[in-house]
Amino acid sequence: MSSTREQYEKHQEYIKQEGLEKLINFSEGADYQEGVFDMVRGGGAPMPPQADDLVRLHQLIRQRKFFTVLEFGVGYSTVIIADALQKNERDWQTLDTAPQIRNRFMFQLFSVDASAQWLEHVRSRLPNTLKDRVHLHFSEVEIGTFNGQLCHYYKNLPDVVPDFIYLDGPAPKDVQGTIRGLSFQCDERTVMSGDLLTMEPTFLPGTFILVDGRTNNARFLQRNFKRTYEVQWDHKGDVTTFELKEERLGKYNLLGSDFFKS
Repeated sequence: MSSTREQYEKHQEYIKQEGLEKLINFSEGADYQEGVFDMVRGGGAPMPPQADDLVRLHQLIRQRKFFTVLEFGVGYSTVIIADALQKNERDWQTLDTAPQIRNRFMFQLFSVDASAQWLEHVRSRLPNTLKDRVHLHFSEVEIGTFNGQLCHYYKNLPDVVPDFIYLDGPAPKDVQGTIRGLSFQCDERTVMSGDLLTMEPTFLPGTFILVDGRTNNARFLQRNFKRTYEVQWDHKGDVTTFELKEERLGKYNLLGSDFFKS
């Protein structure tokens, strides 16, 4: 059996095991043909659900038992993240002693997007059982710089300190403004989010980041982050991960994985 076929079957097994097919129609958009500029220009048919990406995301949240998630860019991932957090909370409730965690947003998802229309679309597709743990935020995105380097920032972010960050937004054409004639309306210019660089000083040790695609942006972050991370680039899966590897701050700097030993 080829590795591709084996991986496909494993993902299908996981989807069925976790009941994810009840949340998302994974056959939706089966005839979709991606063009070279589709993700840049936006508009047209939305990307269909990508089983590989969504299974990876769900597995990661479940395995590491994250408490609070910040998502840049909403979509099918929003539903998948919320489901994984709901299952993490159920596991948490089985613990004999509930540890004290300095976190007011346990098992909550905060998602920010520059499209009010897409936010409403996602809101309408959220199952009632997940709506209470999902907080959708609209924000415009504006061009800017970081240490003289071209990038962009959401103007308003959820005021939370997540232990997991999923970076899959914005679309380049959502970035407003120009700097010395340069813009992100240029089809060939890759996205370059600088939001995490602003947030970095307040990350807690153990913070985990997944950058979906956006390899140029991931390398920009890696060059400009000041703290110590374990960085992994999965070329085949087209994702980059960062894990903040520092000594814990104290007794309240706890991770979900501390309580669920594999």
